[in-house]
Amino acid sequence: MRPGAKHPGGRPRKQVDLDELKRLLQEGRSLRQIATELGHGFGTVHRVAKALRYDPHDPKLSEVIQNPAA
Repeated sequence: MRPGAKHPGGRPRKQVDLDELKRLLQEGRSLRQIATELGHGFGTVHRVAKALRYDPHDPKLSEVIQNPAA
């Protein structure tokens, strides 16, 4: 059981194609548009993009995550 998890196990996380996510972000698409195109929920795409946010070579990624409607 993960620390802080309410229930052991839980639902497995969906896998997101990172290369496709990065490409769509570079095209200037919003997280909502990306979620629709990839067939995932906004929360899933936001979680993955947030994990990528710490890439120091991609300052635009932080801007998109802070303003997902952009």
